[in-house]
Order: sequence, then structure tokens, then C-alpha cells
Amino acid sequence: MEHILKTTSVAACGLVTSLLTALLVTVIERLTGFDVFTFSLWLIIPAGAIGTGIAAASGYYFGSLYFHTRPNLLLLLQMVVVAGLTQLLIYYTQYATLILDNGQRVSDLIPFAQYLDITLTTAHYRVGRAGQVDAGEVGQFGYWLAVIQFIGFLLGGLGAFGILLGHPVCAHCKKYLRVLAKSDKLFGSADDLASYDDTLFQLPVDSPQFAEMARAEHKMKAEKGTWKQNLKLYGCPECKTQTIGSEVSVWNGKDWKSVNELARKFTIPPGIDLAGVFRAKT
Repeated sequence: MEHILKTTSVAACGLVTSLLTALLVTVIERLTGFDVFTFSLWLIIPAGAIGTGIAAASGYYFGSLYFHTRPNLLLLLQMVVVAGLTQLLIYYTQYATLILDNGQRVSDLIPFAQYLDITLTTAHYRVGRAGQVDAGEVGQFGYWLAVIQFIGFLLGGLGAFGILLGHPVCAHCKKYLRVLAKSDKLFGSADDLASYDDTLFQLPVDSPQFAEMARAEHKMKAEKGTWKQNLKLYGCPECKTQTIGSEVSVWNGKDWKSVNELARKFTIPPGIDLAGVFRAKT
């Protein structure tokens, strides 16, 4: 019964953010004339639909974390169905709120199905730098663009689903772990990082030596070949067990490239609280 209630609550969170997203898209379109949902890059990359999909799925993401509900096939199916309904709701709210210059509502003149057909087939898309070239009416291709936008919307939601799948979970309670503290440490080479890492995690976690090394700041200007260790202290809200997560990345001159094979996790023995160690400043 508890699981059903939690699953229903997560679904409700997703439904609320989906409704709010549809309304926000319509409000922006009415105020600015810019349709966020249909915005595309090079005509076929549904950037706007992906962004609105992320916004709509945020309810599933935060609801799952709050109610400690792991993503499953049922949640995925809900997201697919709600994605389709949200896209239809965006079309419908635009239809229901569209008023002609003479003050007449479009909804009083034509049915929704006819409005949707006109909207999809007579839409104009602009291409080129700054969108200065009008590509003309899309015709029947507008239906294919709607399908592409649906896929983009769904991809945005699946991103949240994938993040949930990778979120750390307590091995004992199956609850999502909370981040209690975190710190970034920079090293000039992989050998320097490896030396620090190996020394730190060979020490007893409740020892003064461990606390001193964990608190030590390693700061430097990031240059090509600089290595970064991101340490996160996680805590289980149920059993209070703590876990240290270590993620490693290297600066390639443009951005940080994750080195996934060096990622590690360490479970802290029960009764030891390292929050003060990781939050302390030198």
C-alpha cells in the first residue's frame, strides 16, 4: 500500500509540473509571440521541445527523490503517456486562448482538430543565421515536425529518468542518499592525484590524519592536463550511514572530461559522522 501511495504521489508531481510547463509555454507565446516548444535548431533539432521536456519531467525527478521511489518501467510508461498529453495540452491551451484581432475566440469558430491541422501545416520556420530566412509553409511535413518535437520532449524527460537511475542509493535501506558536503581538489598530474587518493583512503576515516588530508585545500589555475577530484559525502536519511563518493575528471583545455573508471565509493562504518570534517575550512 505504501509503495502504491508513493508511486501515485510521484505521478502527481510529474503531472503538476507538466501542466505548469504547458501553461508557461502558452503564456510566453502570448506575451512575446515566441513559441518555446516549437523552437528548433537547423529545423529538425527540437531544442525547445527538449527543454520543455526537462521542465515537465522535473516533477518526476524531485518527486522520486522526495518519496524515495526508484525509477521503474511503470514510471517510464507514465512519462511517455504524460509527454504526449502535455504536447496536446500545449496545442490546446494555445487554441483556447487565441483571440483574433476582431475580438473573436478561435475556439468559437473552428474545432480543435481543424485548428491543429492548420497550425501544423501552415507553420513557417526560419533558418539561417539569426533565422533571417523564411523557409515558407511546412505543409504536411508539419506533422513529422510534431513527431520530432514529441521525441525531443520525451528525450528531455528521459534525461531526468537516467539521472535517477544513476543516483546513489543506500545499500541497506534502499533510500536515496543526500549530499551532506562536497569539495573539489585540483592536481597538476594524475600521479599527484593518485598519491593523494591512495594515501587518504588508506587512513582510518575517524583519524586526525584523515581529517587533516580531507580538509586540505588543493587549489590551482586549471590548465590543460589539470586533474580534479570531486569528493562528496552522502548520508542515508533512514539509517544515517555515510558514504564517500570520489569522481575524477581532467581539464582538456575546454572543459572537464570525466574519467569514469577512476570513480570510487567508500561506505563509512556505522556511528562515524564525517560531515564536520568535509565542511570545515582550512
